[in-house]
Amino acid sequence: MAVHSFVCECGVQIEDTTTKGIHICPNCKSEMAMDCRIAIHGNYRRPIHSDALGIMPSQIEEHKKLFPDIELDNECRPIFDNFTRHEAYLKKTGFVKEPQKIRRTGAKRIA
Repeated sequence: MAVHSFVCECGVQIEDTTTKGIHICPNCKSEMAMDCRIAIHGNYRRPIHSDALGIMPSQIEEHKKLFPDIELDNECRPIFDNFTRHEAYLKKTGFVKEPQKIRRTGAKRIA
């Protein structure tokens, strides 16, 4: 299961296995934002399980032939443990990594 980081403007950082719902800061009780800097800057301190590059179970054998060094998790998502392999995989498959727009989740507050 993937672990996601969330940060607050007050400096608190938490990790959670889900991105659903609103994450509230335990310190200042404000809404937290997902920290996407880990993937953007290539920090692979934990392996990255890519939801966007997940494949169908029927494609597992072909994946093993084309990418023997890239493992799949139990949900058929490729697991990347370093930037070089991740970039090589994207290039070979024809995918382009676009900068991610960070949006806060939840309802807008009306003043």
